[in-house]
Amino acid sequence: MLKAVTFDCWQTLILERPEGLRQAREGRVRGLQEALARAGIATEVAAVDSAYDAVGERLQRIWAMQQDVGSPGQVRLLLECLGVNGSVPTEGCLMEALDDAYCLPILSVPPVPNTGALEALHALHAHGLRLGLICNTGRTPGKMLRLVLERLGLAAYLSVLTFSDEVGLRKPHPEIFLRTLSALGITPDEAAHVGDDKTTDVAGARAIRMRAIHLCQGGDASGPSEDVERIPTLEVLAALLFPREN
Repeated sequence: MLKAVTFDCWQTLILERPEGLRQAREGRVRGLQEALARAGIATEVAAVDSAYDAVGERLQRIWAMQQDVGSPGQVRLLLECLGVNGSVPTEGCLMEALDDAYCLPILSVPPVPNTGALEALHALHAHGLRLGLICNTGRTPGKMLRLVLERLGLAAYLSVLTFSDEVGLRKPHPEIFLRTLSALGITPDEAAHVGDDKTTDVAGARAIRMRAIHLCQGGDASGPSEDVERIPTLEVLAALLFPREN
């Protein structure tokens, strides 16, 4: 019996606006350079911009091992790439200012809810299902995504929010799924997971025997693929889970 549904975050419940990625990057680079300058550590914007890309390459290697680091960890990687890591204490006002510079730009052009996201959450919540989020974070940490989800009205329906940067593990690692289900008080065979990625969401959920629903928005969702249920939009999710009512 289905008792809970967990959701992926990016490209499932929320979507990045085209201008958001560009402005967030520019804001982070400028903010980091200015915070270092105020502390007497001279750097060029171009150097910070280059270090930003280098951090991205290092993060890809970390993420490929299904591991994650929080925003302070990403900032330390950037300082290493700049060659100024030894000039910045691991704790204190400067590190806090750098972390703020790294995290806050997401709010300048925040993501938007995916089509049907609010309606799907409302419908499933009305059916008495427990709802949760399992999110692989990127440059934006869980502490900022909580604010985004609250402002978009999505967080009110999600009783458990699990972010990879806080857990230290990324989907498809089974532990990030199991911790979320444990917090929901549900076993894998009582839950479904909805997400857009075949590897992190579908394969990750199926590996622990959760029901997997692949959101194929913008793609072919005409039928099952390798016995995986597929939906074209979140608008039809409730009908899939409760077919007798439709």
